[in-house]
Amino acid sequence: MVKGGLLKDDSDWSKAGVKEGQKLMMMGTAGEIVKAPEKGPIFAEEEQVVAVVTCHSAGLVNLGNTCFLNSTLQCLHSVPELRYALIQYPPPVRSNAVDQSSHSLTVATRELFNELDKNVQPVAPVPFLMQAG
Repeated sequence: MVKGGLLKDDSDWSKAGVKEGQKLMMMGTAGEIVKAPEKGPIFAEEEQVVAVVTCHSAGLVNLGNTCFLNSTLQCLHSVPELRYALIQYPPPVRSNAVDQSSHSLTVATRELFNELDKNVQPVAPVPFLMQAG
């Protein structure tokens, strides 16, 4: 649009009132309009694909305002180094040298990631949320 009118491919730019050095924002498409796909997306849950380490997991259930937490956890779950470190994390210990709340949260994260790996249906992150408090 230029001064309320549409500017077409064959429009006369001298009549548009464009001045030298003026900045313009161009919007539109260069070619034909993209058609919608004939076949919609196919989700892994529909095909009952079993989640394995190299595949995507089932996801997390939104428990009411947990969508940002869920997306962060799913991003962390996709980091192989973190998953490996959690698998290697030692079993629970009772010691004054270990911060128990951090330890409990780490164990809860490991258990949540294990649930994501072995489930096809979405997982409710209730035990993790109980530890995260």
